[in-house]
Amino acid sequence: MDNSLKNKNIVIGITGGIACYKTLDLIKKLKKIGSNVHVIMTESATKLVDIKDFEKASENPVQTDLFDPNINYKDYIKKNRPIKHISLADIADLFLICPATANIIGKVANGVADDLLSTSIMATNAAVLICPAMNVKMWKNPITQENVNKLRKFNYEFTEPEYGILACGYEGIGRLANLNKIVERIKIIIGRRNDLKGKKILVTAGATSEEIDPVRVITNKSSGKMGVYIAENAFLRGADVTLIRGMNAVEPQYPFKDIKIHSVKDLFNEIKKNIRDKDIMIHAAAVSDFTINNRAKGKIKSNENLHLELTPTTKIFENIKKIKKSIFLIGFKAEYRVSNKELIDRAYDLLKSAKADFVVANDVGKKNRGFDTETNEVYVVDKHKKIKHLKLADKRVIGNKILDEIKN
Repeated sequence: MDNSLKNKNIVIGITGGIACYKTLDLIKKLKKIGSNVHVIMTESATKLVDIKDFEKASENPVQTDLFDPNINYKDYIKKNRPIKHISLADIADLFLICPATANIIGKVANGVADDLLSTSIMATNAAVLICPAMNVKMWKNPITQENVNKLRKFNYEFTEPEYGILACGYEGIGRLANLNKIVERIKIIIGRRNDLKGKKILVTAGATSEEIDPVRVITNKSSGKMGVYIAENAFLRGADVTLIRGMNAVEPQYPFKDIKIHSVKDLFNEIKKNIRDKDIMIHAAAVSDFTINNRAKGKIKSNENLHLELTPTTKIFENIKKIKKSIFLIGFKAEYRVSNKELIDRAYDLLKSAKADFVVANDVGKKNRGFDTETNEVYVVDKHKKIKHLKLADKRVIGNKILDEIKN
């Protein structure tokens, strides 16, 4: 018997789409395989289906209001009562929106939290699976598609609507996905949420910087997105994550340990402090190759010629195994406009010098790859020079595939 969803808390948000009656059968399927189901309904949904049917199927009260209408804020504070959108958000192993209208997709994509469902979604750290069902023209509307793409970039997952005759009489893409397909997708997502549970992972990200004087630095173009997204995905897959980051274009969304640094020296010191109890280290930081030998104590005048004396910095990646030999080590190798053979050869040379387990190589000279982009294309090189090509994709997708290599 499949026990993958047994005792898992599935919170289902039901919106006012005609397909909301199908969610009743979905709840019955989830209950049959042992899931705990909690339902939130929007006001529009309550006008289409009977709440009592969903309470009977889920064996839990259906929640519709953001706050109990008979209690004011003083009562919440005095009695320490759980607030619905926080309590439901906290217990969820997975948050399912089924059916999802264009309205709820637009709300979540733009940070609108004006009812119990949208507020709970904004408050959860659980995986969110969105199952759209709507008129074909609404689904194909460029605004809807832009909102869907925006949510995908933030790790929200979707089951694609299917082709068929729609309730409105149109024929096209817009039907709710097959319920068995939705259940299987739930199993995959929840399984992945726990596949790194028990692992302690140290991730570095972003650019280091070296001071020229108290107000000026030399640095590089790294945005830190790749490292931050890897840290977030590892957290979402159950790992105990510590992130050490330099200059970044993004802030982490989730509550793991987050340490900010500036210089190569700062980075190396924090690595040494935090690596001892770690199982895995993913070194995605773009480390400065040089530091300033003649750093000025005061601000240098801008009307004079300036000569900088640069000294090579410590090669952090090559020293990690000397600090902790047993750690599973992954590094990144960025090159600029080289052949694929050169890229892979240089990545392999770095792997050997660091005694690493994997090196992820990419060419930052190519369009939409590397520094300060949302996408990347990489080659994962292992100890046996076995190559895995991860084609151009969103950096969050690339990050998850890199984590898949660790799991395997």
